[in-house]
Amino acid sequence: MQNIVVLYGGTSCERDISVITGVQAAAAADKTQFRVYPVFWAVDNKFYIPDKYSDLEGYAKTPYEDGREVVFAKKSLCYIKKNKLKPLCDIDCVLVCTHGGRGENGALQGYFDTLGIVYTSPEGLACAVGMDKEIAKIYCKKLGLPILPYATISDKEEWESIKKRTTKLSYPLIVKPASQGSSIGINVCRDDEGLKEALEVAFEYDCKAVVEKALENFREINCACMIYDKEVLASSLEEPVVWREFLSFDDKYMSGKKGGKNRKARNFPADLDEKTTQKIQDMTVKLYAVLDLKGIVRCDYLIDKKDGAVYFNEINTVPGSLAGYLYEDKGIALKDIITAVIRGAIAKKSGIKEKGYSSGVLQYYAKGGSNACKAPIKKV
Repeated sequence: MQNIVVLYGGTSCERDISVITGVQAAAAADKTQFRVYPVFWAVDNKFYIPDKYSDLEGYAKTPYEDGREVVFAKKSLCYIKKNKLKPLCDIDCVLVCTHGGRGENGALQGYFDTLGIVYTSPEGLACAVGMDKEIAKIYCKKLGLPILPYATISDKEEWESIKKRTTKLSYPLIVKPASQGSSIGINVCRDDEGLKEALEVAFEYDCKAVVEKALENFREINCACMIYDKEVLASSLEEPVVWREFLSFDDKYMSGKKGGKNRKARNFPADLDEKTTQKIQDMTVKLYAVLDLKGIVRCDYLIDKKDGAVYFNEINTVPGSLAGYLYEDKGIALKDIITAVIRGAIAKKSGIKEKGYSSGVLQYYAKGGSNACKAPIKKV
């Protein structure tokens, strides 16, 4: 039986959704194959094993007090006792369920890389590309994937420069913080005053914003992708029900609550012709392959109702609920997805060759070679 850490929470604006994803994943993981250790990443940047991982109210406490502090050390999960680290388990794999911020921008992934810990999300570079909307657009444009016209604006830029660079886009425009998710800080504007206000909001969350041509009559389509049974498998397509100019945070996560505006928040599978469906799935598979992704990801697209044109919108390298709901019609349960991404991560790590190389430079200088280390430092 393998030891699996389910990591969730974090310090981003999406931490609440991450908690839900983590709790779902910890409950769904196959206990006949994995010994599961739920680990909560609190806002104080410490890690805890909760007393009751399914107690959602406990996670809202600041400071967090309903768990035992643990740390990652080498390839082990340890708890702290009398200021000493006591190994709790050797980690076979971390199931990453952290959305946004350092949990999805490559920082967490780099941390685990330095420790030699296997994890299920894409590598750090791919996460960084996916998290930054500007970089993702640049990358997709190079790959030949269609994107909407846009401009990237810095919070240090003067209004005259902003106006000059956005005039060619023409209103309406949609303004997004470059590195936020779940529609946080996003607004649609139809004039200069609206653009100024939208940028002010975006800059509360990031130092740069993406200003993009807004489609007025469109459909949003989501497609997940993962390696399943040794093949790259795109999901069926989902269409969130849109009743505004874009899906807000509440639209995405609270529309089904009592008194919500629309209990049917999605059409699944999306009602699309076979050609469009295949096009979107092919683009998703291409991104998965070229970015050398692993785990499960979700790509979001926009379809212009006027001409049927499809545009890449964004990629989520750690999607909410691990996008398990997008494989329901294929008979693949969340438990099966978790098993697949864990097995895939372990297999990929074992196949990586990290060949060392010794240059002999240190040995040379240690023996006084050229006396270079003893020479006085010269001013440049």
